[in-house]
Amino acid sequence: MRYRAGMFGYALAFLSGVVFVQQLAVLPELSSLITLLLSSSLLWLVSRLANSNKNLAQKREYTLIKYYILLFIIGYMYAVLYANQRLSFRLDENYIGSNLLVSGDVSGVPVTDGHIQRFDFNIKSYRILTTNNNGINHGQTMRQFPQKLRLSWYYAEQVVYAGETWQFEVRLKPPHGFMNPGGFDYEAWLFQHGIHATGYVRQSALNRPLSDNLSSITFIGKVNSIRQAISQQIDIIANRHLRNTDKATDETGSFALVKALAIGHKSSISNRHWQVLINTGTSHLMAISGLHIGLASLFAFVFIRRAVPAFIMKWVPAQHIAVTGGMIAALIYALIAGLSVSTQRAIIMLSVLSMMMLVRRNHRPVDALGFALLIVLLFDPLAVLSAGFWFSFSAVAVIFISLNSDRPVAGKFDSSVLKPASDANAQQQNSSTASICSRAIITVKQWVRLQLLISVFLLPLSLFMFQQVSLVSPIANFLLIPYVSFLVVPLVLLALACNFLFPGIAEMLFVLAASLLDFVWPVLSLLSALPHALWINGNVDVVSLSGATLGMLLIFFSKRIISMAAARIAATGTFNRQQLIAVYSSLLIIAGLMVAPIFITTSPHLERGEYQLTMLDVGQGSAAVLVTQNHLMVFDAGAKFSDRLDAGSNVVIPCIRSAGHDAVDYLVISHGDADHIGGAQAILDEYPATTVIGQDIENLAAKNKSGCFAGIQWQWDGVDFEFLSPFRDDISLFSSGRHNNHSCVLRVSSTAGAVLLAGDIEESVESRLLQKYGEKLASDILLVPHHGSKTSSSAAFLAAVDPEIALFSVGYNNRYGFPDSQVMQRYRSLSSRLLRTDKSGAIIITVAKDDGIVVEKYREKARKYWHH
Repeated sequence: MRYRAGMFGYALAFLSGVVFVQQLAVLPELSSLITLLLSSSLLWLVSRLANSNKNLAQKREYTLIKYYILLFIIGYMYAVLYANQRLSFRLDENYIGSNLLVSGDVSGVPVTDGHIQRFDFNIKSYRILTTNNNGINHGQTMRQFPQKLRLSWYYAEQVVYAGETWQFEVRLKPPHGFMNPGGFDYEAWLFQHGIHATGYVRQSALNRPLSDNLSSITFIGKVNSIRQAISQQIDIIANRHLRNTDKATDETGSFALVKALAIGHKSSISNRHWQVLINTGTSHLMAISGLHIGLASLFAFVFIRRAVPAFIMKWVPAQHIAVTGGMIAALIYALIAGLSVSTQRAIIMLSVLSMMMLVRRNHRPVDALGFALLIVLLFDPLAVLSAGFWFSFSAVAVIFISLNSDRPVAGKFDSSVLKPASDANAQQQNSSTASICSRAIITVKQWVRLQLLISVFLLPLSLFMFQQVSLVSPIANFLLIPYVSFLVVPLVLLALACNFLFPGIAEMLFVLAASLLDFVWPVLSLLSALPHALWINGNVDVVSLSGATLGMLLIFFSKRIISMAAARIAATGTFNRQQLIAVYSSLLIIAGLMVAPIFITTSPHLERGEYQLTMLDVGQGSAAVLVTQNHLMVFDAGAKFSDRLDAGSNVVIPCIRSAGHDAVDYLVISHGDADHIGGAQAILDEYPATTVIGQDIENLAAKNKSGCFAGIQWQWDGVDFEFLSPFRDDISLFSSGRHNNHSCVLRVSSTAGAVLLAGDIEESVESRLLQKYGEKLASDILLVPHHGSKTSSSAAFLAAVDPEIALFSVGYNNRYGFPDSQVMQRYRSLSSRLLRTDKSGAIIITVAKDDGIVVEKYREKARKYWHH
């Protein structure tokens, strides 16, 4: 397959247009697209006329440039139209809080977490329920109703199974997630997966399954039903096996890993096991992707190639049958794995390669990669929002670079031609008689080299995407990739094949696969526990990523570049070795300077007496990070949402990393309510040297803990910290079961300005503070007490504080109705600037001497067109 400029180049141009759209805060209007199309057509005609007088070489160059520009524009327009179509189904704001009756199919495998069932739901029909004197009114409709929902059902009366058709009474809201520096973009994830609204199932008599007839279930529904059955079967096997071996728990999580390899269901893997996989850079092995799909195809190819009868090969080549069979096996495995975005991408790439093998067309591997890239983008341009997209294509590109790096290049100066022919013949003879041991050594060396190249080239991308990279990943992947690929995965695939016909054999294979993972897990745990196994740097941006990648490519190909230059210079008869060495050295220095920024960690520059407060977006809870010139404090840690999700690990720690910090001096917990202390332990596990100060901190595992009481104070870098409450002798306020009134109240001040962090105190404590401190409460910034509850923020207290900026830490559409409208009016009457985390995301306030108080709203700063 020949391309005038190479399919890879064309695909990159199309990719650039798609990626450019994902950087937009607002999508362009349709009229703008029409104008762009007309302008492009006009420029194309003008350029054709201008090229008529140029020579053939110039025409080719201009034509190539035109193709790249045209493909960029096509990619841009295609991505805009695709995004507009998907956004058109987003839930209308007017129906937030409305009772809706929806019917449809349960999509995917539902996840049970304690008393909560979570599942995706594909809509078939809907009704908007409004009650009046005549009963239920079904007359209201929406212009575009969401097609796919993500629902939670609390304390469900029945168990929901994949593929079932249900009717639910629900309440929905548009996709909305936290917006914080360094944090996970949940709204982007929902947008990419085509989820148009999220919500919960109400306790209602209208909730019921609509049909028990299996024939009514769609094909995908039946596949998901099979996936859920396999999941339950693996759970039963795990419980039986663990009971027989007298183990209370699955200590290595091996059956959870087997389930992930079998059906792509990773919800059973604990945080502790995920951390080991992340620290060793092997988490990709437990997420079904291109590697696993390719292995399924390879194993099927080898088996079918050997099993094809000779008489069939008279009509159809065995290789064609094997390739087709391998493709079918890979597709079946992808379906059992849930046909996720990563498996869809892998199937497309494998289909492209299989097609090229079947048609027997000559092609460069890089062009096959480009063609696969183009098909993936046409199928789903939003794939570029996935980290897996970039890692999979980058890893394949590195493999191609490694395989082709030693091939001779046209025009390259080849010193081997100067060697005598006899030496070449002797080398060929020695090569042909090489021992199996020598070949094995060569294979091992090539494998080590490939793992090192992949680790090095993907290092900047890993830092950019995840703010961290495993330094032990080359060793871990060198051992684990062949181990999992050729021992564990074949057993899992055989178990899936035997599952329904020979369940006894399937159980033995699942147990054997889990045992193999048990065997290798101590090695991973050892590597994970090594000092500096994980390198953390949150400062890598797009510019640093691009520069480092280009610099690494220059270093890798530097010898080739210089060798080609030497060949051309030698052809002119003016070969100068010293000049060539100087050019080579300069090239390495330039490349080194391009790579250097990813190794540099920077943090906000603050002068003495200045500080920066980041009020984090943690939903209905509270968490803040305060930084001085040389110190960092966390005030409250948000909520813990589940065993795998808490604000500490998912919001606070990424924020600290993204700012270039690697330690927490103090963790202040205002009080023990779940929405303030829930993420504390995760922070302490990450930063064990942290000192904890606060209330209700007895159950936290920390080296240094102490209570917070009025009068405790310290100074960092010219910034004063003082606790104003609780008072040691005010026991009456703590008698009730509520913890709000013994919240730590902390005042931070310097010559540049003051901030008052008030926890969840209520009016009684506000009165006590007024009696004790009076006008000394005055602060420029106030973290509004108790999230804006009507039990707090009394008029007298606000008059004393007189904040210029009032910060409300509240969850979007929260069930408490915070902040209260009357409370908001009190702040407005003071002419305070009201900022809310549910509307602004994280709020970053820099208190500086020269610039005064500078406010930055992260939802505005990092806004993309899909953000709510």
